[in-house]
Amino acid sequence: MGRTELKPGEHGSISTKQTGPETWRARTRLKLMTGELVPVSRNGAREDEARLKVQAAVAELLKAARGSDELKPNSMVGLACRQWVTEMRVRSTWPRPPMKPQTIDKYEYQLDRYVVPFLGKKRLNELTPALCQRLINSVLASGTRGDSDMATTAVRVRSILNLVLDRAVIHDAMRDNPMRRTVAPQLRKPVPRALTVTDVHRLRQAARAWVAAGEGRPGPNPSEHLAVVIDVLLGTGARIGEALALCWDEVDLDPADDAPTVTITATMVFLKGQGCVRQETPKTEAGERVIVIPPFLVESLRAIRPADVVAGTPVFPSRRYRGGDAISKPQAPSNCRRQLRAALAAAGMEGEVHPHLLRSTVATFVARKRGVAEAAALLGHKIDAGVTGRHYVERLRRAPDASAVLQAMVEIGEQEVRPDQQRLDGGGPNRDDDAGVPDEMRAA
Repeated sequence: MGRTELKPGEHGSISTKQTGPETWRARTRLKLMTGELVPVSRNGAREDEARLKVQAAVAELLKAARGSDELKPNSMVGLACRQWVTEMRVRSTWPRPPMKPQTIDKYEYQLDRYVVPFLGKKRLNELTPALCQRLINSVLASGTRGDSDMATTAVRVRSILNLVLDRAVIHDAMRDNPMRRTVAPQLRKPVPRALTVTDVHRLRQAARAWVAAGEGRPGPNPSEHLAVVIDVLLGTGARIGEALALCWDEVDLDPADDAPTVTITATMVFLKGQGCVRQETPKTEAGERVIVIPPFLVESLRAIRPADVVAGTPVFPSRRYRGGDAISKPQAPSNCRRQLRAALAAAGMEGEVHPHLLRSTVATFVARKRGVAEAAALLGHKIDAGVTGRHYVERLRRAPDASAVLQAMVEIGEQEVRPDQQRLDGGGPNRDDDAGVPDEMRAA
């Protein structure tokens, strides 16, 4: 009679044989989940002991990771990291990628900087929760960066290695992800901060003074648009990358029967091997929006608008030739930040302002006048409206009109620094536009 065909995960009958005065051997055949048939044998001092050892070995073999063609349980952690990065780069080319290329660049840096030096030569089957926790502790102990501790970096490293080891589990190179049993440090809760109306006025004046001081200097002058960039940030609440990615065909300053608007459809990103490029989608899906702009921004944009607007021409080109022709590449955010630091230093305002602070300022003014929901829509943040909002309600691409609030923010700042004019107006800024500006947003 032939042997019974085993199914994956099954083993045959266990046979025993005495091989010595106090030695017994138990044997069987096991069909692994992969379909591979392997023999299992164990020795014991008694027959029942040998039989129990075989049963324990069968259970252990069924639980053991077998790996795939790409990744094995004895593969190095460094190899697992490299394969994960490569796989994510392939997925970033999908129509709706799960991860954007610039995010993969950042994750790859964190892996190369922290994970690979500490765990790169360890094998996947050597990883334990204790060893993974030591990695997190080493990141925390690696020092501080400026005024911030390394807790954010440690949390990010833990999250990235989680993704790498989850992929190892998918490839059956591990049966469990030990990183998930580690403890992450607590992060500081962000404390939002906003400029006062006087600070807004000082910033705009500092930028214009720095641009004026640079006129007539020999060589290319990349600073001529700094003041307008700041006005775009203050007049829209856009991210610095979104502002610099604007093209003239996305700016409508002379609508026939509507208010002037700018349309946010892209952002500037830094890609490894390519430098700073225009990404044809904003940071998030909700970031695509049409924003009604206040008069001060309309005036600033008209001052730099070319006579003949060509579609695809950036509003803020990286350089201009001597003849005035603009290069079609938009300015990089790092270049704009460098110019802003120089303008602040010239005005004695070092360290007081950074581009994202202007976004917080706009959000604060609009939220206190019109509510948090309208501030979120203006900034391009996603608002969770549940199943109804996700599947049944068409999203409003046009942001709420907060142009009057932002115009008042600029005008009141100008009045705050002109006490003589305030006295002529009756002792202070008590026009109708002042009504929505909280006292704490004014200068002390």
